[in-house]
Amino acid sequence: MFRGLKLVHFGGLVIFLGSILTFIVISALLEGASLENIAFGRKVISTGTNVLILPGIWVLAVTGIWMGYKRYGLKRRFFQIKLLLLTLVVINAYVFVVPAVTSATEIAVRSVAQGQLLPQYKDAYMQESIFGAVNVLLTMAAAVVGVWKIGTKSTDG
Repeated sequence: MFRGLKLVHFGGLVIFLGSILTFIVISALLEGASLENIAFGRKVISTGTNVLILPGIWVLAVTGIWMGYKRYGLKRRFFQIKLLLLTLVVINAYVFVVPAVTSATEIAVRSVAQGQLLPQYKDAYMQESIFGAVNVLLTMAAAVVGVWKIGTKSTDG
C-alpha cells in the first residue's frame, strides 16, 4: 500500500507542478496578444487551476500526510514542519491564488467587452504570480523537509 501511496503522491506532484509550468508558458505567450487571446488564455488558466492545480495540491497533501503519519506519527519534528508547510500551501491557494486567478480572468473577459486591457488586470496577474510562486516554494520546501527529514537530530536518513 505504501508504494501505491508514493505513486499517487508523485502523480499529484506532477499534476501540480506540470500544470503550473504549462500556465507559465501560456502567460508568457499572452504578453502582447490580442484581448480575445488573453481572455481565452486566462480561461484556460482558471479552468486548469480548478481541475488540475487544486486537486494536485489535495493529492499531495492527503497522500503526504497519510504516508508521514503511518511511518513517523505526529511527534516527529520534521513531520510537524511538513504539516505546517502543507497547511500554508492549501491556505495560500484558496485565500490568495484562486481569488487572484479568478479576478485576472474576469478582468480579461471584461477587457474584451470594453476594447482595452483594464489597468486592474496587471495587479491581479501580479498577485497570482507572486502567491503562485510562494506556493511552489512552499511545496518544494515541504519536499525538502520530507526527504531530508529536516528538524530531526540526524538528517542522513
